[in-house]
Amino acid sequence: MNFDRIMSNLAGSGVLGGLAGGAVSGALMSNKKARKTAGTVLKVGGIAALGGLAWKAYQGYSAQQGQQGQQGQQGQQGQPAAAPAGAQRQQHRASPVWSGLEEQGFAINPDDDSSGSRAFLLVQAMIAAACADGHLDPQERERILGRVEELGLEVDEKALVFDAMRSPLSLTELSQRVDCPELAAEVYLASMLAVDTSRVASELYLDALAFRLGLPDGLVAQMHKQLPLAPEAAA
Repeated sequence: MNFDRIMSNLAGSGVLGGLAGGAVSGALMSNKKARKTAGTVLKVGGIAALGGLAWKAYQGYSAQQGQQGQQGQQGQQGQPAAAPAGAQRQQHRASPVWSGLEEQGFAINPDDDSSGSRAFLLVQAMIAAACADGHLDPQERERILGRVEELGLEVDEKALVFDAMRSPLSLTELSQRVDCPELAAEVYLASMLAVDTSRVASELYLDALAFRLGLPDGLVAQMHKQLPLAPEAAA
């Protein structure tokens, strides 16, 4: 099963946008630039590109945390530094699990059996995100499934996509299948690829997903810098 082919076809074809918005006529993703960006990321680097982007985001987050630590020490030497707004929430969410991660932990190899299940979860995450804010009647959903038939996928790959679309994972189900912080970051990035972040419903879904995955706010911000899908950022 070729997970690179599945993800690049879903991201570049507009099928995911159809699930999100129900706009089955014309371009299915409301943000065409977002769709193009998503398709390009996966076609150039494949599913492994998500691991690379997650690692870069983590590096930026770690550097930022180091700078904040130095500033805190300087503040203690003089007058106590005032805590910025939301600092308590940030400290609560920035669990020690996010310290000392290494690059190899973010590697995704679609040909490896263990990474195959990891890649499968990323496909499920994309579809779940696209379905999260959709309001499709049965006829619209069948039309979108018909579009999947037109993609260059093998029979087993189509079956995987059909199953994931008919029964998308809930936030609880998705978060329970994430067993390490590296995968949590990759699941969030895959979800970003599947939605138009200019939509309020998409923002709410991503916020809820970040909370369920225990992602620090600073890391989320770094991931949005790595994959700017908002229309103004993609212009």
